[in-house]
Amino acid sequence: MEPDKIRSAGITAAATLAILESVTILLVWLFFFISLVNLPADRSGKHLYQFFPATFLMMAIVPPLISAVGIRTGVGLFQLKTWARKAALLWATIALAFCLAIIAMRPFETFVIPQQFVTDVESLKQLLVISVLVLLLPISIWWLFYFRMVSVKAQFQQQPAVQASQQSA
Repeated sequence: MEPDKIRSAGITAAATLAILESVTILLVWLFFFISLVNLPADRSGKHLYQFFPATFLMMAIVPPLISAVGIRTGVGLFQLKTWARKAALLWATIALAFCLAIIAMRPFETFVIPQQFVTDVESLKQLLVISVLVLLLPISIWWLFYFRMVSVKAQFQQQPAVQASQQSA
């Protein structure tokens, strides 16, 4: 970051949040992934990853990749890189669409399921879905409005080299 560029507190908060969320996603993924790998074999001696290799490979690659992109975006926001603002807007759009799709496809099940009708696994799924909604929905809405503001856009624009040469003279 050049000395003449000043980063606002909102951008600092957004960058910090992006990095913290990405690390959280990585740690949660690691917990679930290790649990999946350590599942015992069935009667035929095959493990879960041997039954569904493509799905297992996607689960092994996609979450860490998303987490790495989130961390890199957070660092780019700290450095006021133009591509990082665009990446944050793209992430916010995808997250908002994902959250709205969850609410639209399972409106009742997302928020309330009577305990006597569901198993423990269904309750865990519901808890995970609600956690994702609580985490992503407000942040995606905030980022969509915040990163489109004129004052925020101005912070990410490159300073012309002419101004730098005038200051040094």
